[in-house]
Amino acid sequence: MAHTAPSGKRIAAILGTAVIAAGGLTACAGGGGGESADQTITILSSWTTGNATGDQLAKNIEAFTEETGIEVQVEEVNNDDVDEAFEASALAGEQADIVILNLTPASADWLPDGLVVDVGDYMQDWGIADKLQQGAIDFWTNDNGVNGFPFIGFNWPIWYNTELLAQAGVDEIPATFDDLLDASKKLRAAGIQPFALGGKDWTAQNFITWLGQQYVDPEKMATVFSEGGWCDPDVVEGLDLLATMRDEGVFVDNVAGYDGDQMTNAYFTGAAAMMPSGSWAYTNEGGKDIWDVTQLAGFPVPDGGHYSLPTAYNGHSAGFFITPNAEDNIDAVQQFFEYIYSDDVLKGWVSEASQILDATPEIVAGADSSAPLVVAGGALGEDNTDWLLLPDAYLPAGTDWGPTIASEFLGQSGTTGADLCQKLDAEYE
Repeated sequence: MAHTAPSGKRIAAILGTAVIAAGGLTACAGGGGGESADQTITILSSWTTGNATGDQLAKNIEAFTEETGIEVQVEEVNNDDVDEAFEASALAGEQADIVILNLTPASADWLPDGLVVDVGDYMQDWGIADKLQQGAIDFWTNDNGVNGFPFIGFNWPIWYNTELLAQAGVDEIPATFDDLLDASKKLRAAGIQPFALGGKDWTAQNFITWLGQQYVDPEKMATVFSEGGWCDPDVVEGLDLLATMRDEGVFVDNVAGYDGDQMTNAYFTGAAAMMPSGSWAYTNEGGKDIWDVTQLAGFPVPDGGHYSLPTAYNGHSAGFFITPNAEDNIDAVQQFFEYIYSDDVLKGWVSEASQILDATPEIVAGADSSAPLVVAGGALGEDNTDWLLLPDAYLPAGTDWGPTIASEFLGQSGTTGADLCQKLDAEYE
């Protein structure tokens, strides 16, 4: 990823919009005391109270202050405005010790520009690295160092209705692509639609990227996503899986006309036995009736594929950046991070805030939640799932195959991966 310093025009814009950081500082103090009572940590946060993340952070801070006597002042700013608010405060020499935000191309510029510090040594010295998924650490690391502490992520597996599968005589979740074909035939024989997909929108585009990399290593797929090359034989072999699913009746009837809402509704109402969907839907009350019969797993492994385990997507979005100011208060900051990444606190983010964390599954094992799919999603890890290359950071801006190429392909029986790849590559011309 290329990094450039903010331009003069951008700095001027930042200064002009510094008033965005409204809401003031909200002190979350408790009863503590002791040697650290006069210490204060400041946080600029995209997690706002009234939302699960902001409310959970406020609860953690209150407990932390009560335990340590260290006061924590939080300035809440709308997620879209945090980067400009922080850069404006840095220009004024008034930046917070900690910034909570997603790692994006904009915030990834902060480390080379000196606005935040490399936390690699802190992550090791404070015992946090051992609690994080390696993929999360890798995502937050680039040529400049470790940008921050990853905390909240997401994942995107296949949902399986075990009750419907059992009704069709399928006793185990499909582990291989052949298992998927066999299960789909049995489901149809039992009068049950197999695999729901939004064939005319973004969910189909996502599924093309999912299957297109089944026989390809991530490094090569990054080039395909960014520059094209979908007609590479290994990529075409993956696209042929999509054609096979269509022609073998794996997808629901009329899938080419489905959208994502219809996909979700078909699964949530028990009209379809499988769907690909993400952790953002784990707490959707519309699917509450089938939470207890849903099993989450990756997409079944095709014969000869690049991956040995079922595949899914995951991401490592929100985390904590440390500014140079924090290094003047590093003892208090260390205590804060050791508290936030303590096992019980992490489990609380699963059980109480229903978040998918970047912590290893072992750390949050045993967390109890009123939304059981959050716990099930947290159990997906490197021992049972191979994580695919997430295409979001590579696909050219404006790329949108959902309502056009994907729908057309899913509606034309007999077309092959070789037909689809030509239309995909044409998007890059």
